Order: sequence, then C-alpha cells, then structure tokens
Amino acid sequence: MTQQAQPSQADIARMTTLLIHGHLADIYALQKVNMDVGNLPKLGLRDILLVTQIGLEPGITSSKLSHLFRMSSPLLSTRITALMKLNLVQQVEDTKDRRVHNLKLLASGKKVYQFWYKRIEALAINILMTHSLEDMNQMEERIEYILKSVQSDLIN
Repeated sequence: MTQQAQPSQADIARMTTLLIHGHLADIYALQKVNMDVGNLPKLGLRDILLVTQIGLEPGITSSKLSHLFRMSSPLLSTRITALMKLNLVQQVEDTKDRRVHNLKLLASGKKVYQFWYKRIEALAINILMTHSLEDMNQMEERIEYILKSVQSDLIN
C-alpha cells in the first residue's frame, strides 16, 4: 500500500457512494462494531445503508430502494416500517400518483444520516489515501463482472 495524493472531492463522493451501495459494506461493517453512536438509535448495517440512501436521494421510492440494494419487497417493507417506528423515515404520497409513496427523512433521520455519512466518507478517504484510484476502479469493475455472472446463472 502506497500513500496517495489527497483525493479529489469527486473521488471521495464516488467512493462514499460505492460504500453506501454495499460494494464495500463488509469492510465498513467490521469497523462499526461497538461504535459509540451517542444518543442516536443503534441500527444494523442494512438500516444504516437505507437511511443514507434516502438521505442522498430524498423522495426515493421503495421499489427503487429494493432494486438498488437487491432486497425483496417484504424485507424492505419490514425495514421501512421499523425505521418509521423509530421516527427516522416518513412515507409521503406522490403528488402525481396516489399509489406511489416516496420516502423522506424526518429530523431525527437526518441526524442519523449525517452521522453515518460522515463516517462512511471518512472510510472512503482512508481507502483512497492508501490505495490507488486505478486499483479501486479495477476492483469495482471486477465486482460488477462477478455480480453480473452470478445473476445470469441465477436467471438461467
């Protein structure tokens, strides 16, 4: 591992998004064990990722979240209900289609989002400072290739 130059904001944002979308979630999960979250609710990794994605994309629908994180609709519905009970997330009826419900963070959900986003971003910076961007690009391409090959095996 070689020490790299200070990463650009675009690289930090990209790596942070990769972490949130689960490509590097296992590394982060190892770091978050027993992390002090102060007076914020203790959440599992899946819930942290859901809250951060809703924070990144206010108004996202459950179906888009389900597709993004490869979660079944019943599982996602259970997790959203749990987040609603914690007063972190709210479902809002879409103005154009009453059948569609958009998700947004409540004030306490925004605090959770900010707390975890900063930590995920710090991990992204640490990764970019110790590994070359070229290595990260190759890893991302390899992960995408593996996921696509596994998905095609499941479909066939």
